[in-house]
Amino acid sequence: MRSYQKQQFSRYSAPVVQPDNNILAKNFAYFTPWLFVFTLIWIAGYAYIFPDPIGLAASHWPLIIVGLLGAFIGNTTAIGGGIVFIPVLMFAYKVDPVSALKLAFVTQAVGMTSGASGWLRRGEVPLQLLKWTVPALIIGTMISTFLIHPQPMLVKGLFGPIAFLTGLLTLITLDRKGGRMELPVNAHIPIVLVSFIGGMITGWVAIGEGEIIAAFCMLAYGLNANRAIGLGVVLLSLNSLLLALVHALYFGGVPWDMAVFTMLGVLWGGRLGPFLAQWISPRTTKKVFAFIALLDGFMITLQASYVMFFR
Repeated sequence: MRSYQKQQFSRYSAPVVQPDNNILAKNFAYFTPWLFVFTLIWIAGYAYIFPDPIGLAASHWPLIIVGLLGAFIGNTTAIGGGIVFIPVLMFAYKVDPVSALKLAFVTQAVGMTSGASGWLRRGEVPLQLLKWTVPALIIGTMISTFLIHPQPMLVKGLFGPIAFLTGLLTLITLDRKGGRMELPVNAHIPIVLVSFIGGMITGWVAIGEGEIIAAFCMLAYGLNANRAIGLGVVLLSLNSLLLALVHALYFGGVPWDMAVFTMLGVLWGGRLGPFLAQWISPRTTKKVFAFIALLDGFMITLQASYVMFFR
């Protein structure tokens, strides 16, 4: 009887181990030749494409810092840089919500991919889960992109609550270390559903997929925090690449004069998350990021409510 129960447990459960990041995580260097190569390509392309590169840089250079910060947040918590890009563009640069959303997609495509490469190099992404999560993510994204197309009030109305939710999830999972290195077999169907919902949400507000997946894996199944975040970053990277291609090549309307600066920032900021995670505890950093997400959620919700009920 005990032998049978042991076989059943091993079939439906993932092993519980205490991870040692110094052993499991591969040494990850921040600087790579590719960073400098892509930066040189950016400089050449920027000087060639824009007629007044100096004047444009004089007015938009702060967006490089915005991109750096957004990528750092996105790749440390899997929330996504949109938590920074969309509010900054809407409030500081007076960009309409849909254009801000499009900029977030193309910027995250660079920043999250840069960060995802770091998590993959560290060996902290449960790759076997991609076959369950990626198809559901794509289906959810296509529904929110083509069937229920993002509109200004939809973006503003959803961004606030989703940002607030991601902030709460970050605080809830703050002290969750997790002992599992893999998810059990019976988690596959639930994670497909969560990935589908996350794909829909990201198609509307540019954030959601990464943090929702990461929080679900940690809270529901005790997955190791770094592996959960690594999975979330990779999924949001794939989601952002898909949405960037759709909006850049099919819908259009990307504010490239701004996106070019945020893309340079995220190119360098994307690798900061996995790089710094090798030595420092992310607890304090996550608390700051959660506060930013909660503040963003409150401000956007307040503005959307004012527009909806008093105008």
